[in-house]
Amino acid sequence: FYWNRRLTIEIKRRRVVEESLRKSEENLVAANKELEAFSYSVSHDLRAPLRHISGFVQLLQAKVKGQLDETSLRYLDIIAGASRKMGELIDDLLSFSRTGRAQMRLETVPLNPMVEECRRELEPDTRGRNIEWQIGPLPEVEADRALLRQVFANLLGNAVKYSRNRPVAKIEVSATRTESEITVCVRDNGAGFDMQYADKLFGVFQRLHTEQEFEGTGIGLANVRRIIVRHGGRTWAEGAVDQGAAFYFALPVKPAEAE
Repeated sequence: FYWNRRLTIEIKRRRVVEESLRKSEENLVAANKELEAFSYSVSHDLRAPLRHISGFVQLLQAKVKGQLDETSLRYLDIIAGASRKMGELIDDLLSFSRTGRAQMRLETVPLNPMVEECRRELEPDTRGRNIEWQIGPLPEVEADRALLRQVFANLLGNAVKYSRNRPVAKIEVSATRTESEITVCVRDNGAGFDMQYADKLFGVFQRLHTEQEFEGTGIGLANVRRIIVRHGGRTWAEGAVDQGAAFYFALPVKPAEAE
């Protein structure tokens, strides 16, 4: 009788815990959806007034050209630059919001052609530079092609950007495979980062370099993590200041169900 009673109590306790976990998960999903909807709405609503600011600043610059002193013209340039920066932030925030809502369509994706395509698109930024590309044999993965392409565009774009002060930039893309997952690494010999701040790299609007050093909005790597997590994978990074960085993402060999 004693053991039966203990078993009954334990079953009830587990049911309470399971129900609590289920409700917490439902609340988290609902909160994420509300946050994504809020981000999308705010970003979308900011576009109209920002277009007005940009447009009227351009009109004013054209109208008063030659009439204002150097300081006043510099003020107008600052306003115009700030509005462009805000536009970039809004675009990236919208992209981040859409990434969380986009329907995933899993298919077999060969990685070498995708990396080569992203590399060609970076040619305007790499023209005239000495870059050594080392792209190893890469596997096929089960993933959403469009979303995974965003991952490579961000990682390769960052490698090109943060290695631009090197006389010879070295960018390497490699992959390893275990029974459970495929790991891809994008490595460069650029500015690197302090590992004590590594946890900030994949956060929204988190930057470890100033805007004067390297342009950007701080959303690219957040998008990378969100996309990889939606595939049931994981992301991490390694680096050292002025000694380059390596960004990794791992995808399960057997992908999760598309959301």
